[in-house]
Amino acid sequence: MMGIFLVGLFLLSPVLADRNTSTTAGYTSNILIKRGDWKIYRISYVATAANGSFTVYDSLTAGEGSNTNVKTEGSEATSGNGKPLDFVGKPIEGSTGLYLVVNNANVVVEYE
Repeated sequence: MMGIFLVGLFLLSPVLADRNTSTTAGYTSNILIKRGDWKIYRISYVATAANGSFTVYDSLTAGEGSNTNVKTEGSEATSGNGKPLDFVGKPIEGSTGLYLVVNNANVVVEYE
């Protein structure tokens, strides 16, 4: 019985190890968070003024951001409003760079 438990634990370890490398950080302005491949698991945001918003691009600069490489976005009309977005079941992925554009908002991103 103990052998079955150890084999089961060994088989689950690679799946869990991938999520243990995630980083959670907060942002209030445009930033290149990561170059190369990336995944986003969760985003939470709160507008700090009317029409606060954020956009995630698969690019290295804001200038490279376009409708073709937008990965997700969010906005709120009223200051103080916001919401969490959960992508754990199907992470958002990119390969060029994780670039975040922030307009009047606090944005928290869990990524790797």
